Amino acid sequence: MVRPGVSELEVFVATSSFQTFVVGADQPVGQFLCRNLQNQGLVYKSISLENREKLPTMSGGRPFFVIIPSSRADDLGHALYWLERAQELDATVLLLSSLALFSYRAERQVDEECDDFADTEEAALLQHLEQATRQNERHVILRAGQLISLQGDDFANAVLAAAREQKSVSLDMQRLFDPTMADDIADVLLAIIRQLVCSDDLFGTYHCSGSEPVSAFSFAEALLAQVGQYEDLTELELGSEEGAMMPDVWAVSSDNTLLFHTFGVQQKAWRQGLSRLLQRYYRVDDGASSR
Repeated sequence: MVRPGVSELEVFVATSSFQTFVVGADQPVGQFLCRNLQNQGLVYKSISLENREKLPTMSGGRPFFVIIPSSRADDLGHALYWLERAQELDATVLLLSSLALFSYRAERQVDEECDDFADTEEAALLQHLEQATRQNERHVILRAGQLISLQGDDFANAVLAAAREQKSVSLDMQRLFDPTMADDIADVLLAIIRQLVCSDDLFGTYHCSGSEPVSAFSFAEALLAQVGQYEDLTELELGSEEGAMMPDVWAVSSDNTLLFHTFGVQQKAWRQGLSRLLQRYYRVDDGASSR
């Protein structure tokens, strides 16, 4: 009997041999995904990309490998290793890729049919990893927009660091990108896993990014306006200049229609997500800062 408030799918997942291997669990999206799986009582195992531990033998069913590489070139080899392990276990693979794969053009959104790839080392690595992923018949590649996590060297952290160290900061006001919150991407990955449990015809490549494209300047302006609740940066002079500070690795804006039509996943507002991540960053609940 299904208890009130629990779906039949949740019961199936919790009582079956279904298991998710989160490879790259130490990455921001991986951390959020593990938290989601734990909060919902779903079976998972967190693994770092560099780990080479032997995986447990599955007694039945088919596991899911969610592979979450960082932007480092070294992660290519680690990700390829885990794709081979997924093949050996006949696992379904979800790869988190990036819209940094594509060349930038003004006022342009890329869809899944686009093949205008950027001439960068990052794009070449992503192409290679995606091609290797497609060797597994049961795969989903999710190309995410400009990931924002307020961890490591992401663009939001870079803006905050510059704001604290300099009296004035200039940012690019021409190129547009889609700020995409790391916890929102984790939610999307879990939604995809849930639906793949019940269907074998949803495999393929999808795009996902936050709504409302902005310039680096406009993003910094919105970020620092919210940061004002937690620390005083009022002496900072924020300026706009073409070609000034922008993300080191650039993810273009995307058309997310296919993701919505296939999985029912809608774009989420990045401004609301940014507020949520800042609360976590400043640890509003316990009064401690993570800076």
